[in-house]
Amino acid sequence: MPHPPAEQRNVSITTDSNFGPLEGGWLRIAIPDLAFDEKTLGYANDSVVNVVKRSDPGFAGLVGLPLLRMLEYGGDAGRFWIRLSAE
Repeated sequence: MPHPPAEQRNVSITTDSNFGPLEGGWLRIAIPDLAFDEKTLGYANDSVVNVVKRSDPGFAGLVGLPLLRMLEYGGDAGRFWIRLSAE
């Protein structure tokens, strides 16, 4: 995904969801073991943060399809794997 133009980096972006209105912004996601370093739009509100913190107090939001489409992942009850997308 290309990096956002400078004039868009500090623009507030909102969208509606099943969690209510979400506020968005550009996030940098770095996974050094995969040599993955990309910027993508991320969204959150208090409801989203409260839900994900029930899974892990360190979580601060949800990852959606734009990020998941950049990676390949899979697994089962015994293991999980993730790698860069072949595309």
